[in-house]
Amino acid sequence: MNRRLLGWIIGAPVMTLAVAGCGTHAANVSAPHHTAHHHSGGSAPASSPSVSPSVSTSVSTSTSTSTAQSVPVSNNPNPQPVLSTAPSGGGVGNTTGIRASVNKVTAEGTVSVGSATDNLYLVNMTLKNVTTSMIPFALSDVVVAANNASSSRNDYSMKGITQQNSLFPYPIVPSHAQAVVVMVQSNQTVSGDFTVEVAKASRYSVWISGMSSPIASFTP
Repeated sequence: MNRRLLGWIIGAPVMTLAVAGCGTHAANVSAPHHTAHHHSGGSAPASSPSVSPSVSTSVSTSTSTSTAQSVPVSNNPNPQPVLSTAPSGGGVGNTTGIRASVNKVTAEGTVSVGSATDNLYLVNMTLKNVTTSMIPFALSDVVVAANNASSSRNDYSMKGITQQNSLFPYPIVPSHAQAVVVMVQSNQTVSGDFTVEVAKASRYSVWISGMSSPIASFTP
């Protein structure tokens, strides 16, 4: 057997494996704005923080893998946050679609995010659909702003969240927040909890997509 033929036979499996590997990569999915790390800086816009619009139906995320990692959470010895609410108004859907309100904010401790230490809060919220149509509300439609940030890390930690009290249906994939959707039926109200990891600040504000002012604020 000549050397050229022997070299081709030895090299063939390597080429075959390389070609086969090309088909195993998941499609590149652009991460919604919600997942941008809030330490990245930038000034808050004059109106509401920038959040991606909700989707009309739940989107399958079976081909995507969450980048969220389990992180150690330490208990917070500080007093519970002081909540100030504003009159609930229109938000997602249209100017009078979803009436959103924050009922309670609970300090759940701190969490390590890279080299930073963030505060972790459990937020209880009520959504009321005042229209005659069903309205989807996505995980990316709510932002807790700290230090002029325009995004927040919602439901990256599941501390205090169960399948029974979660505002959003399981399984939750926070890195694809637009696809994590609770459907609010016509003239119905849903309530539940979500968590948020936010940079340490003296005051936080809660924004809903489509609104020009926050629906609530709280201080640590």
